[in-house]
Amino acid sequence: MHIPPLRVHHQVLRELANNFKLGKNRLETRYGFFKITPRKIGHALGINAIGDLFPQKVDYKKLSEDDKVIFRRFQGKTLKSLTDEMMALVTKRNA
Repeated sequence: MHIPPLRVHHQVLRELANNFKLGKNRLETRYGFFKITPRKIGHALGINAIGDLFPQKVDYKKLSEDDKVIFRRFQGKTLKSLTDEMMALVTKRNA
């Protein structure tokens, strides 16, 4: 899925991140709170965030052995863990 670049000041993004309550899926502000849904995120980012996001499923049996290794490496990962892993590789490379 392509997410367009956001033209939002980093301080605004930091405030949003600090006030978002993950367990409750809501954004709390001094004016109250509101529930965050995939539809609202999609509207805010201008992307399709509902329905079948991956209509073409991967058939594991048809993958090459190299692709199977890559598939297994990404399986069950979260965006944060993938980002942390990539940053560790970049840090290692630059050291």
